[in-house]
Amino acid sequence: MTRDQQGVVLFLGLLLTLIFILTSGPLPPPPALPSRDQILPVAGSPASDEVWVEVDGQVRKPGIYPLPKGKSVFDAVEKAGGTAANAALTADSAAVKVTQSGLLRVAGEGEGRVSLHPFDPLKKKVLSIPVNINTANAEELDILPGVGPKMAQAIVEFRKANGKFSALEDLQKVKGLGPKKFAAIRPHITLAD
Repeated sequence: MTRDQQGVVLFLGLLLTLIFILTSGPLPPPPALPSRDQILPVAGSPASDEVWVEVDGQVRKPGIYPLPKGKSVFDAVEKAGGTAANAALTADSAAVKVTQSGLLRVAGEGEGRVSLHPFDPLKKKVLSIPVNINTANAEELDILPGVGPKMAQAIVEFRKANGKFSALEDLQKVKGLGPKKFAAIRPHITLAD
């Protein structure tokens, strides 16, 4: 095949592709977007007066829901569609206040048992929940960008020796944690619960 013949074949191929695209009809509509309650938070941290609660177990719509800090277990379960048909909350467990992000599990039939557990560190990272540098253990601090197991343990030891941090910037007093590393972790830490 000569160069001219190759050019003609290429031109005809492009022409046929263009004709096919123009005559194939309209594109199908994009899929419907999920509702706000179906979207998991993946960026940004909750407002300081809001917590994320993963409601699981004997509920109609298990999932992760935002909840104003200090609301009751009953409010969290209501966000998850209420208890399943074979479970109910006791008055005492329904009145418990939710003050931090975590897992709320409703278990058992009849008068269900309710348990509250803090999120594991990796789930906190996925949900972008800031780490409290005054209460976090080494495992929780280890998820921060640029902080490994040794630095996490150094932060815990510094806190034990010197008391709680009064400002986020005080974290730079830990040996090996300079301004550059602090700038990387600052968006991911807090002093508040």
